[in-house]
Amino acid sequence: MATSRSKADTGRGGRNKAPISTDDANRSPRNKGAADNPSGNITCLQMMLDSLSTDLCSEIVTVRSDVKGWLEPLQQMVESNTSTIKELERSSSDHSDRITELENLISTLNDRLTHLDAKCEYLEGRSRRNNIRLVGLPEGSEGSRPTEYVAQLLQEVLQLRDKPLLDRAHRTLRDKPKKGQPPRPLIVRVHYFHVRTEILQRAAELSPLNYDGKRLSIFADYTTAVAKKRSAFRDVKRVLHSCPGVRFGLFFPAVLRITTADGVSHKFVEPSVALDFIRKNVKSTESVGNDT
Repeated sequence: MATSRSKADTGRGGRNKAPISTDDANRSPRNKGAADNPSGNITCLQMMLDSLSTDLCSEIVTVRSDVKGWLEPLQQMVESNTSTIKELERSSSDHSDRITELENLISTLNDRLTHLDAKCEYLEGRSRRNNIRLVGLPEGSEGSRPTEYVAQLLQEVLQLRDKPLLDRAHRTLRDKPKKGQPPRPLIVRVHYFHVRTEILQRAAELSPLNYDGKRLSIFADYTTAVAKKRSAFRDVKRVLHSCPGVRFGLFFPAVLRITTADGVSHKFVEPSVALDFIRKNVKSTESVGNDT
């Protein structure tokens, strides 16, 4: 009986007592205490977060302070540059307006100067309208009374019926030439325009002129600009002289009028245009192509 109870107890004990697992064996008292106290873990984590937050806040404050120290001079520089740029923009706008006004003023003054220059040239040319230029007369031959001397000379050389009435006669105002140099021209003002025209016509008819063994030339007295313009038509006039039946004249200041054989008149202010017209419309005994 005793033996049977012992075996029964053993069997019953074996059945009621479960076997120990590996997880239960690995559990330490410390781990068991942590698992049994979750609020402590949260408190610990909270303390760690608070510490990290404090450190981060401190770092952020430090960085912000450093950045602020760096940005302040930059901000001052930007503000200064902004002020300077605004001032430059105002100055540039003001200068642009002034330059525009000056350009308009210069354009107006330039037009006015051109007009006045042309007017002065015209008036100077008109003031010489009754003048002639006598070239080739030896220096000093006119003596102390040049007006009377030139009047007598013109009457003799040009075979005029009456002595022309002259207002004055004088040498050009350049320096007196040295020995061996050509004499200065004589500028003569004729009192009447029709007498001046007659003198020029007679000089052209009787050319070449001689007086006391000296060759003389008589020209109209023009300004430098007008004389340059008129001299540009020299080749054109030479060609026209070889065109039979064609009449022409060079009018003041430098306008060439050509009258063809059919009686039609044409005016030219450019020598090249006149030559082109002659080549296409006028028969010439001289080659015009070489003149162009």
